[in-house]
Amino acid sequence: KGLQEIAKNSERLSTLVNNMIDVSKLSSLNYVLNKKMINLSDLIYERLDYCKKLYLGDKDLEFICDIEDDLLVNCDEHYITSTLDNLIVNAISYSSDGKIIIEFKKNNDFVKFKISDEGIGIPKKELYSIFGTFIVSSRTKTPAGGRGLGLALCKGVIEAHKGQIWCKSDGKKGSSFAFTLPITS
Repeated sequence: KGLQEIAKNSERLSTLVNNMIDVSKLSSLNYVLNKKMINLSDLIYERLDYCKKLYLGDKDLEFICDIEDDLLVNCDEHYITSTLDNLIVNAISYSSDGKIIIEFKKNNDFVKFKISDEGIGIPKKELYSIFGTFIVSSRTKTPAGGRGLGLALCKGVIEAHKGQIWCKSDGKKGSSFAFTLPITS
């Protein structure tokens, strides 16, 4: 149990440092994404397995995946992996039970990823500011809560790929995060 906690905290620190570096890089006007065609469908399953192993613990969460097979997208694998990890870890971290639903589909020249949970939700007035650097929801301002970098990184990554990202929540329970990416850009 102790080693598991050390590994989890080490991963959290590593993620925080990497998020800081990545946000800084994406803020640079001359950073160029390293894009290549990747199977984003497979990457989503891979990252879900990874995040569950590290963050699920004893939580009784049901994962439902509706992921279209073999969708190839021209993107920077490192940054899209960070984005997926941040969104999946947030859904796990802020849910104590219930379902987490992951959807991934092709829609014309775009793909759309969506993750929905039945967790603590986000107050409606915070939905537009939640993607800001060092902004955390009033519901997550705890010692174990967020640092305000993960969602800022997600926004930077998706926008650097010429996509869009957004969040919905009724403010009481659950939230959903979604993004679209052009298949080729």
